[in-house]
Amino acid sequence: MKSPKANNPLHQSQENSDDGVFLPEPSLFSEIAADYSATGLSLRPHILSLLREEAPYSGCTPAAELGKLSMGRFVRVAGLVTGRQRPGTAKGTVFVTLEDETGNINLVVWSKVQQNFRSELMTAKLLLVKGRVETEQSVTHVIAGSLEDRTQDIEALSLKSRDFH
Repeated sequence: MKSPKANNPLHQSQENSDDGVFLPEPSLFSEIAADYSATGLSLRPHILSLLREEAPYSGCTPAAELGKLSMGRFVRVAGLVTGRQRPGTAKGTVFVTLEDETGNINLVVWSKVQQNFRSELMTAKLLLVKGRVETEQSVTHVIAGSLEDRTQDIEALSLKSRDFH
């Protein structure tokens, strides 16, 4: 007598399947997107490490290198938006945390820049920022001069930032 599992396709092994259907392996980007969709994170390479070889990301300074740059130096950075804060004691300044494959980037966004790039500041999941480096007491920030929403480059990822207003 045959087991009831033998006729159930969920219990058939790959060896018994001869349907001739072969699917290509998903790309690394697709696997990362699936991880984010399912759990909100991925243990695979950081998405910025995949984008880093392409323009405009190839011209961006990684978080790990910011502390080595001289004060006031112009810089371009890019990262996933992990948090936005606008503390009541900061006189309207917004602080944004970006994440790339090497660490976190602290952004300071003054009121004038907020006005000019409001949509990008409030909605972007991936930001490209042009600004200048400032280091004070071993803490490095990027003073934002312009913000570019690059969310379209990671549409497949289900990302959420932690925003405190």
